[in-house]
Amino acid sequence: MKKTFSVIVSILALAGSAHAAIVFDYQANPQATADFYQPEVTGAFLTGQTFTGVSNQKTGSNYVNSFLSPNVNVGNGNTWSVSLSFTVTEAVTVDSIVLNLFTFSGANAVQNSDRRGAYTFNLKLGGDVLASCSNSSLTYLGTGDASAGSSQQASVETLGQRGGSSGIHEEGMLNQAVTLSAGNTYTLELSLNRGQETQGYFVGLGAIELNTVPEPATASLSILGLAALMMRRRRR
Repeated sequence: MKKTFSVIVSILALAGSAHAAIVFDYQANPQATADFYQPEVTGAFLTGQTFTGVSNQKTGSNYVNSFLSPNVNVGNGNTWSVSLSFTVTEAVTVDSIVLNLFTFSGANAVQNSDRRGAYTFNLKLGGDVLASCSNSSLTYLGTGDASAGSSQQASVETLGQRGGSSGIHEEGMLNQAVTLSAGNTYTLELSLNRGQETQGYFVGLGAIELNTVPEPATASLSILGLAALMMRRRRR
């Protein structure tokens, strides 16, 4: 009984501290096709996807085939954007985002040198912007290889490493937390441009994550569980 009590209280304590995320993952089921494919989504339901500034994606190597790889040279001054519409089944509050972005060359290879860039992100309900964030001074890490490879698959774990991937794992705080409600259709808009870069490069998308925060009731339950666990330990 004592052991069971401790386990239950531990679970209660952990329940509120875990930060789940709504994830739009383009690397879960990548497709070697010039047509844009939809991401695998967890924590929400995708209802629509549209692109602006680009009509197809690059193919031809294991590297560019392992993520969404829009065929537009951002470094030459072009931009591209994606809009994803989605719904949630229950109310959830989001306060930050994570972007997995991979750079590549016109030859479908990894970038061996660093590149600069910028992004803007908007979370919308209808025509209203609920929250946003941006970064005008991104640095996409190059691998530093003398000759860029293209046989490897992209991975955030190997960013900037020789024989690895080029790009960035970007974390951004929204200008305000937003509670998403069931029954509404929301849209996230991500736009990418070269920022201060003057050399050519392409940038693709591995995943977009919306980080969620515990609801107040869940957080309170977590605190109560932790307190009970501490009291139990003190009695021993």
